[in-house]
Amino acid sequence: MQQLRETQRLCSYQYCGNTFEGRSDKIFCSDQCRNRARRDQLKEERWNAPMFYTKISEILQNNHKILKDLYEEKGDSTIATNFLLRDSGFNFEYITRILTTSKGIYRFCFDHGWLELENGKILIVKNEKMIQI
Repeated sequence: MQQLRETQRLCSYQYCGNTFEGRSDKIFCSDQCRNRARRDQLKEERWNAPMFYTKISEILQNNHKILKDLYEEKGDSTIATNFLLRDSGFNFEYITRILTTSKGIYRFCFDHGWLELENGKILIVKNEKMIQI
């Protein structure tokens, strides 16, 4: 019969620090430490989710600010290029609403939106019925 070699190791749970003996692949001194470590891991993962939502909110607010500034600067029928928007930090992937009309597909960031025209031109519009931030 083969003899198992047991060595003392430290528990992997950061607040425990106890030594233990056992299988070579065992990393916690007890089920209690293993469960605590898993609960701590889940708690940390849950707190990372709000940072994700915060980042999306920042992108949407930045998009809205860019559209609003261009609209107020040039007036009702603002036409810009998608290069101008991209160079100012606009992210075309984040929108709050899509409106399909006979003229085309309008994409909105809150109350300001755009319609992609031919030749890379973009018509910037404002919809008073949309919620302002």
